Amino acid sequence: MHGGSAHRKLNMKSALRRQVLRNLTTDLIKHGRIETTIPRAKELRRLVDKMITLGKRGTEHDRHQIEAYLYQAKSVVPMLMDTYAKRFATRPGGFTRIIPMGHRKGDHAPMAIIEILNTEQPEAEVSFSYLVRSLASMQLKSETKIVDIAMAPKMDENKLFADKREFKKALEEQKARERFALKMKRAIRNAQMSPEQLQVIVDADVSNAQKIHERHTGKKIHRVVKELWPENTPTMV
Repeated sequence: MHGGSAHRKLNMKSALRRQVLRNLTTDLIKHGRIETTIPRAKELRRLVDKMITLGKRGTEHDRHQIEAYLYQAKSVVPMLMDTYAKRFATRPGGFTRIIPMGHRKGDHAPMAIIEILNTEQPEAEVSFSYLVRSLASMQLKSETKIVDIAMAPKMDENKLFADKREFKKALEEQKARERFALKMKRAIRNAQMSPEQLQVIVDADVSNAQKIHERHTGKKIHRVVKELWPENTPTMV
């Protein structure tokens, strides 16, 4: 009978896999955010959560465990036992977020940004900046204030559909808008701001895009937006 898998092998031998994950864990704790492949990010999330939990406990044994696993212990251990321990004092787990970033050129590997949550400044997270850019792009296309509309998406009940396939497509689009609205509400709650404050941030981003558009007089605004921002806007995980 085939047994379960304890962890992802990552197409590496055990010694190399351990060394790579130790390096990535150290870099993520030190810098707060790194870009890597999605399988590595998912494996890394488990290890970083464990290191932060050890730092929150703060005993001498926990310190020795951290020093035995991570590189650059002199700079990383104080961050775990002081900065992150205070930041996540009331949070039991889930200290990281993975944001898909499309595929890498060349080998087409699925890439992602993995970051440690910043509960003190949620607006500094990558996921929040992508949310603002998505809303700004939507506002540029619709030319209306977008935050209130995006938070309460509605499907036109009086619209007529040619066939079942068109209705199914419209239904899937409505579900996507509802999922996006939930992400917006979660981001607003984490950032402890009102929809009006988010609208001000989006308006500033739109204004910045329009100023850049003025320097690209021969291009349509939507093409400029695609050049400035990622074509496949990642979703928050």
